[in-house]
Amino acid sequence: MPRHRFRWIALGATAVAMACAGALAIWWPSEAELARRAGDAATERLGVPVKVGQLHWSLFPSPRVELRDVRTEQEAPLSAERLSAGVRWGDLLHRRLALTDLQLENATIPQASLSEFQVRPTDDGAESSLPFTLAPVPVERADWQGVRWIGRNGRTLVYAGSAEFDTAWRPRQAWLERTGAPVPTRMALAREGTEDRWRADVSAGGRTEQGTLRLQEINGRYRVTGAIDFTGVDVEGVMAAFERRAVVAGKASGHTDLIAEGADPAEAVQALHTRTRFTVARARLLTFDLERAVKTVGTQRGGTTQLDSLEGVVRTEADRGGTIVRYSDLKATSGVLTATGDAVLQNRRVSGHVAVDLVDGVVGIPLEFGGTMDDTTLTLPPAALAGAAVGTAVAPGVGTAIGARIGETLRRIFGGDEPEVPPPKRPAARH
Repeated sequence: MPRHRFRWIALGATAVAMACAGALAIWWPSEAELARRAGDAATERLGVPVKVGQLHWSLFPSPRVELRDVRTEQEAPLSAERLSAGVRWGDLLHRRLALTDLQLENATIPQASLSEFQVRPTDDGAESSLPFTLAPVPVERADWQGVRWIGRNGRTLVYAGSAEFDTAWRPRQAWLERTGAPVPTRMALAREGTEDRWRADVSAGGRTEQGTLRLQEINGRYRVTGAIDFTGVDVEGVMAAFERRAVVAGKASGHTDLIAEGADPAEAVQALHTRTRFTVARARLLTFDLERAVKTVGTQRGGTTQLDSLEGVVRTEADRGGTIVRYSDLKATSGVLTATGDAVLQNRRVSGHVAVDLVDGVVGIPLEFGGTMDDTTLTLPPAALAGAAVGTAVAPGVGTAIGARIGETLRRIFGGDEPEVPPPKRPAARH
């Protein structure tokens, strides 16, 4: 074939290719239009306005879509600097929605804003209008880094993690890590075969312990249960990993059970409850001196209390107003005192009761504590204060303590409002 014929064929092919490219450019929406459509689709799905700043896509070497500057239009918006997803040519050509990987970078998730989401159910026929069918494993692997979780109290914690999925969104293996924690704080999950059971390796407070997680579907609802035993965990280290101030220092041992139930996994997590029975050997209270508080009828603040042991039960309960932490069956012992009590903590505000028995005969001093985790107060309740005033007048010293206990006991038996009583006067010094 003459060379000039090759030239004309090449020119013709080039013209056809250019014409096809021009037609594709006219038919295929621009990236700006695709970004708008992606935001509209997310808005319809999540029930809150979503804006996508930029959308980029490429077909080679494999199809990939990248979203940038994604954010919800809320008072405290959820945002993501970058969200990227890849697919295979085979799935794309067969119109299967199956992501080989999903990457999330530098996201911000305010907890208070999640309650405004109204996720549309997946069984309302919305998928039938899409040109793709959902694959058995819609996402094979997800990775995230720089994810900032903002709690209801404004505390920001940064996380990183990864998960590989089996069918029905069951993670085959996954890990989650508190980025920037002063000591390694991490949880790793590994599925046990095809069962809805996972081994959980939890590293916190200088220890790594192994627990279990189980998922059940009961009457259309999801239930997650788990359990873990722990020994010698540094309490201050665990609290510091989540930027919380510890009330107690020492090495804790015990057992934790958790349960979460909901119509979907997300709702189940928001209904998480835990129960932990613990003991702390050689514990130290970091916010107040119990002995001094008793001897000064609660007028002295601060200090520390060295204990031989501390034991009790702590329960956590998810709540829209912030996680509720309930302490019960608390018992602390030392060489000079024994204390029993209970407490409730929410949004760093604490309230509770404690009865302190001193070995030297001053028995049963009832105290109430309140305030915040940064400024905890120990005071005699008004009824006990009234009894203490009477006891001081009758018999200074031990009479003050016994009177306080009697006054508080009578209030608990008969109820009623507590009288406003001034603190007892100190007895005149004897010469």
